[in-house]
Amino acid sequence: MRKPDGRGVVGGRLHAIPVLAVLFGCCPIPPAWPVAAAASVSPPVLVEVEPFANISRSPADAWLAAGIAETVAADLGALGLSVVEGRGAGTASGVRWVVTGGYQRLGERLRITARLVEADSGAVVRSVRLDGALGELFALQDRIVVELTAGIDLGAAAPRPPRIRPRAPRAARAPVEFAEGIILPRAGVPNVGVPVTREPEPAPPNAVERPGAAAAAGEVRPAPVELVAAPAAGSTPAPGFTPAAGILAGRPSVQPARTADRPRIDGRLDDAVWGRAARITEFVQQQPLDGEPATEQTEVYIAYDTQNLYFGMHVHYSDPVLIRANRSDRDQTFSDDTITLYFDPFLDQQRAYVFSVNGYGVQSDAILDSSTPAGGMGGGGRRSSGGGRPGGGGGSPGGGRRGGMSASLAAALGGAPTGDASWDALFESSGALVEDGWTAEVAIPFKSLRYPSRDRGERHRWGFQVVRTIPSKNETDVWAPISRDVAGFLPQMGLLDGLTDLSTSRNLEILPTLTAIQFGSLDTGTGVFEDGDPDPEGGVNVKYGVTPNLTFDYTYNPDFSQIESDIPQIEVNQRFPLFYPELRPFFLEGQEIFQVPGQVNLVHTRTIVDPRQGAKLTGKVGNTTVGVLVANDEAPGLVEGVDPSLHGRTAQVAVARARYDLYAESYLGVIATDREFGDGYSRVGGVDGRFRLGRTSSVSFQAAAAQHRNLEDGDNAGPIFHLAYDRTGRNLSYSAAVDSVHPDFRTDTGFVLRTDTRVAQANVSYRWWPENWLVNWGPLASYSRNYDFEGILQDEQAQVGVRGVMTNSMIWVAMANRDMER
Repeated sequence: MRKPDGRGVVGGRLHAIPVLAVLFGCCPIPPAWPVAAAASVSPPVLVEVEPFANISRSPADAWLAAGIAETVAADLGALGLSVVEGRGAGTASGVRWVVTGGYQRLGERLRITARLVEADSGAVVRSVRLDGALGELFALQDRIVVELTAGIDLGAAAPRPPRIRPRAPRAARAPVEFAEGIILPRAGVPNVGVPVTREPEPAPPNAVERPGAAAAAGEVRPAPVELVAAPAAGSTPAPGFTPAAGILAGRPSVQPARTADRPRIDGRLDDAVWGRAARITEFVQQQPLDGEPATEQTEVYIAYDTQNLYFGMHVHYSDPVLIRANRSDRDQTFSDDTITLYFDPFLDQQRAYVFSVNGYGVQSDAILDSSTPAGGMGGGGRRSSGGGRPGGGGGSPGGGRRGGMSASLAAALGGAPTGDASWDALFESSGALVEDGWTAEVAIPFKSLRYPSRDRGERHRWGFQVVRTIPSKNETDVWAPISRDVAGFLPQMGLLDGLTDLSTSRNLEILPTLTAIQFGSLDTGTGVFEDGDPDPEGGVNVKYGVTPNLTFDYTYNPDFSQIESDIPQIEVNQRFPLFYPELRPFFLEGQEIFQVPGQVNLVHTRTIVDPRQGAKLTGKVGNTTVGVLVANDEAPGLVEGVDPSLHGRTAQVAVARARYDLYAESYLGVIATDREFGDGYSRVGGVDGRFRLGRTSSVSFQAAAAQHRNLEDGDNAGPIFHLAYDRTGRNLSYSAAVDSVHPDFRTDTGFVLRTDTRVAQANVSYRWWPENWLVNWGPLASYSRNYDFEGILQDEQAQVGVRGVMTNSMIWVAMANRDMER
């Protein structure tokens, strides 16, 4: 029997038994009747409704979670369905459907997202998003079930994605065993079987305690939040929310499982460790529709031992044709589907380590700086009028860092930031394509990271984020939700909690090298080619972990012949010098520590051309990041035409840098550089800083002065100055900056594109978010002027235009420029 709207009538015949008992009165009913009747009736369709997630994590909005779920449950019950309360989806026997979702509040605006999940397969059958005013809450709640169930027969099974065929265990591998009593959650639904404790959410900073006062009539108090307790022995750790973790309070939290069995890194998730590992399955979109449930299912397993962090990944696809995977070079996977892991071991929101793999296990790694925005196209990026700083942005076009245009495109589309890919770490990875997607395994040695020292038994708490990219759908999914109303990626990370007793052994790497060169020449008189004597050379590189957060590097006669070649650049008709990025391993260690804001790069190690030896100490002590570099350079004494008294002599280079971290994405720093060669010298000293102002704004500055002497230019001295303000929001973004470089500023340890400049520039942009086939679009404008120190206008640039991002990974831009260059 069907209702007119096509939905099945559920449970109608079950009610016939008590009715018959009343009609027959005292007449006994044969015992077989109820059994026969029950056997002939279809069981009720069970729907489990989960409390809706508070995506913005505001304690003042926590009360909405249970209210929305209760309304949804009542509306489903009105359709004749049997509804159970969600305590970890799928815990009730016979559940066919799961309703889960979340909500975000911005001022008086409210967004509710919901999805209907087929419990057995984890397939997302439908997702809806409702926007409205907070005063329309009741109407929005009533629309959830209407839109979720429109045209769907909840009494029928949903189409299911292809399942993975079980593999036979290999002889050399032990079968997977699970601890007694563990209930592994189904794909796409929250973890279950984990004990939780209820603790009150911390009060907002501006909350006022009223002792002895009862709640006023109609006053709404935030409901308590369920927090994941420390897992009992033999149980599966699960994600939750941290009640207090310093600057990451209230963000998602996960506690990895400690394991005694190291998984084999072969890309196949058939190791016993994954059955006991912590498991992350709840992802939301960062783009194109921030806060929406992810359209594809993702499972990430986390475990660790004394030496390594282990990650297992099962990346599902409703349609495997969507998979993009290539056997590409290292750090060239930006156009592929990837899982990326971000770590902030010091929990200071200043920098993060980035590790990424694609479906074949191809590796990418990078260092992410705190100045990187949460998603591209923020409008706050400054443009340079003849004086832009090279290498200023990770992966930016022409920025001099590996990744190229593909990395720039990924960031511009609004995805997760890529960072500076010139940094390389040692870690293991492997991946394999499977029927419904791909799987991968990753082992990251703690020796490849810097992290604070901890006493035995004292736990580590790291900033942590997991990001999945699906380029074919222009989708980026994140574990810890990211809002476009917050400028910055690091402050919106989650928490990796509970790591204890990490290895205290010191990392020691020794890399010896031996090269030999033999020259020859042709005797034109005899026609014989005469070989000269071989010219062998040896060298060594040593890396030693003084502490987990301090690294010492030493090199003697380094051989750089094995590094990749520079990207070709055109030198013809260039008014200013070309910037080539550093690619030599010795100089890359801790390179991000020496970076400063502004147009002048004060430490450019490519100026050390042929070092005989060098030493470097980099790391962090307390809240202070330090970097010290000393080296000599044989190249200046080998240049033709050099003063004969300097022939064969070496230049001595010393650099010192210190940064004190004030608070999230904010610091004060000092830097000093010195290069001595003969009677000449080049010395620079300066201060710099960055201050985060609220959720969307920041201010940065730099001031430095140089003293320089050589035979060609004589004595020179001059300052440089930089001041910038950036505001990056969901809709409105703007920035302004002023830079000046004195005509007599010189440095032999850095890179100066242009001197005698006073540049003022400003940018503004606005974006609308239709979030359909057109993800966002809006106008933008910029203006800059550059004067020399005599007050003569050298450059002027005005630009207006409009740009947009489409769901098929396309960006369109229409611009009009008016430029003047003297």
